Amino acid sequence: MRTLGYFCRYVPQELLEACGFKAIFFKPDFSSPQFSSLPVPFCALCKTFISWALNHRELSGFVVPLTCDASRRTYEILRALSVPVFPLDVPALPGEIALRWLTENLNELARELLAQSGRSFSEFTASLRQTLEETLRQREAFFREWEERRGASNRIPLLLSGSHFAYALLPLLEEKGFLVFPDLPENRFLLGEEPLLLTASPLEDLTRLLLHRLPCPWFSGSARRIALKKLCDTLGLRGVVIVFSKFCDFQLYEIGLLRRSFGLPVLCLEHDTTSSFPQWETRLDAFREMILRG
Repeated sequence: MRTLGYFCRYVPQELLEACGFKAIFFKPDFSSPQFSSLPVPFCALCKTFISWALNHRELSGFVVPLTCDASRRTYEILRALSVPVFPLDVPALPGEIALRWLTENLNELARELLAQSGRSFSEFTASLRQTLEETLRQREAFFREWEERRGASNRIPLLLSGSHFAYALLPLLEEKGFLVFPDLPENRFLLGEEPLLLTASPLEDLTRLLLHRLPCPWFSGSARRIALKKLCDTLGLRGVVIVFSKFCDFQLYEIGLLRRSFGLPVLCLEHDTTSSFPQWETRLDAFREMILRG
């Protein structure tokens, strides 16, 4: 089967699979090589993704969102290096404007990918509907499992949010007695108390699903802070850990706003493409004690 690599939550795995590709989500860690031709104050994720793409030319291509400046530069760099790359322009707009714009862009991406895979558009539409149904089932199963785990555990329920590199912190948080709800880029959680109902237009349904996922710091304005606060209240979370990259302006800007919005203890852990596990462990111990003491 043909394969496509991607790294952003705004690139829909459902669409890639419905077009006949295996979707591979990029998960870097602190040992991942970085593209050395870029300056130091540049997005660590994009540096490592470019290196990964250059080292995995056996893939059919890579889908890159046109969102923040770093992701746009990533698309341009990969094109300049003759790597097969497909763009997805994601609007930083609310409401019906975003729905129409993103639906058109998803339709354009789908037709480009179908030209590569040889599937017909009708086959794509039928497959997309099945994939969306499976996503909604997985979402319901995840939240059921979360409630069961929270009810059966005396661990501290915690929101882990931030960059792709936050995955590396999961084992340490579990070791420290936290029950982690991960707001990480691969996750496809839906917001809202009402389930998303599928219609006769799977592509528009996919757009609604994307716009109902937890937004990233680039997209959201106040929407992300409101969504995360609601999530914490609904799930009974008692603290928030944010792992952010030193040179991501959007995450840096968001940190202070989140501290004031949540009404919960917030721990921010910065990295500059290297881990600081001994220091982080000490800070997590102090953070845990602060939560327990109320």
